[in-house]
Amino acid sequence: MVMIALCSSLVGAVLGMRFRIHALFPATVAGFMIVVIAAAAKGSPISSAIIAAIIFAAALQLGYLGGLFTRFCVAAARVVSRRTLRSTARG
Repeated sequence: MVMIALCSSLVGAVLGMRFRIHALFPATVAGFMIVVIAAAAKGSPISSAIIAAIIFAAALQLGYLGGLFTRFCVAAARVVSRRTLRSTARG
């Protein structure tokens, strides 16, 4: 379960850095299918597969929020650096 959470949060962070929120739903659906297929191939009980899918979705969304925060910080740093370049160029 920890591996699922780590991988899905990293995928969510990449989605948050590059895409808008519309990419989150297809990624969640694809992740659900992958988790269910992997659980069925492994022979896990259905309750375990459902818990794994919920963990996947929650970690994906948390990773997406982390990616959005990172994108915001990078954009804010660019604005600040442009302002400092303009102020030093005039003086």
